[in-house]
Amino acid sequence: MLDAIGFKSIHIYEESHCQFGAPWTTLIAFKDVETRKRWYRSPAAVELDLSRRILPTRDGETSLRYFDGATMKSYQMPSRAFEDNYCRQQDKPEECAEKVRFGNGEEVDVSSAYSPVVERHFA
Repeated sequence: MLDAIGFKSIHIYEESHCQFGAPWTTLIAFKDVETRKRWYRSPAAVELDLSRRILPTRDGETSLRYFDGATMKSYQMPSRAFEDNYCRQQDKPEECAEKVRFGNGEEVDVSSAYSPVVERHFA
């Protein structure tokens, strides 16, 4: 649905670090497919960007309590439940085929902006 109105890169993640009592699921969508590259940065690259852009507290500590490069890395891989739900569509996406999901080295052409299968296995 979101890809039909111009979103080119859609990601879903669970936030369980802020002590809400249970994980919260969040969907994030980008209209520029180039933003996908920034989403999949390494933890070190995220840490470097944070140190350049976020001001430290007076005692020199980071001002972010619940976010760092490792947390961002956990956001990059959706849970298996989202993958299973995605693959139960009536018109099963190509990337949900067993041979592709469990890897035989084939390239997968993903036509949808949202694919937890590709994020879990190929990103």
